[in-house]
Amino acid sequence: MQKLVDNFNNQKNAHKKPMPVSARILDIQSELGELAKEYLKSTKYGTQENNKMSCDFEMEFGDILYSLLSLANETNINAEKALKLVIEKYKNRLNLSNQMGSNF
Repeated sequence: MQKLVDNFNNQKNAHKKPMPVSARILDIQSELGELAKEYLKSTKYGTQENNKMSCDFEMEFGDILYSLLSLANETNINAEKALKLVIEKYKNRLNLSNQMGSNF
C-alpha cells in the first residue's frame, strides 16, 4: 500500500514535495475529524447502533490511510515495519498486564 501511495503522489504530482510534516499531521487530524463526523451521522450522534458503516465512512477511512502512508513516505518510515513493532509492543503489554494501554 505504501508504494501505491508513493507512486500515485509521484506520477500525479498529487502533493508538492517535500510537504512539511506539520501540514501532513494536520491533514491526518482533519481527515480523522471527517471520519468521526460520518460515524456520528450514521449513528444519529450515538443514539442508534450501526453495525454497517456507510460508503462515506469507508471513504473517510481511506483518506486517513492515504494521508498516513503519505506521511510515512515523506518521513522515510516503513509503515509495515512500524505496524509490526507496535503489535509486538501490544503483545508484550498484554502478556504483562492483560491491557494494551501504557497506563498499567
